[in-house]
Amino acid sequence: MEDAVVQIQRSSSFCGAERTHSFPVNMTTASTSKPYTSSDNPCNISAEKVGQIRPKVPLLNILHEGGASGETFTLKEVMHYLGQYIMLKQLYDQQQQHIVHCGNDALGKVFGVQSFSVKDPSQLYEMLSRNLIAANFQGRRVCD
Repeated sequence: MEDAVVQIQRSSSFCGAERTHSFPVNMTTASTSKPYTSSDNPCNISAEKVGQIRPKVPLLNILHEGGASGETFTLKEVMHYLGQYIMLKQLYDQQQQHIVHCGNDALGKVFGVQSFSVKDPSQLYEMLSRNLIAANFQGRRVCD
């Protein structure tokens, strides 16, 4: 299986200068900094195994703000629209862009944290798993 890597870019104007921001959701394991693979995933979430997943309403609203449409997605799509939302709301740290400050945002309420790092995939997937339901297993979390 491929490494879970999503590169999200967005152009913005800052003080009159055009800049391109990169917000990598490059999953590496914290202990070894080796590329994150599906076997490292504490929930074993994969698009192939689960197929479509249904975000709970608060996360679904966030994904819709990030440009998503519909109610079911692959995990890759969830990650994409989550990244888009983070970029749109500029929740990333300007100096350390792998850190997301979401305590004063709906995302912080959904995830139950003030901030998180996309370099810690186990934390990110745990926060996501509490808010995702496998589309073909109504009422069950993805990791159950």
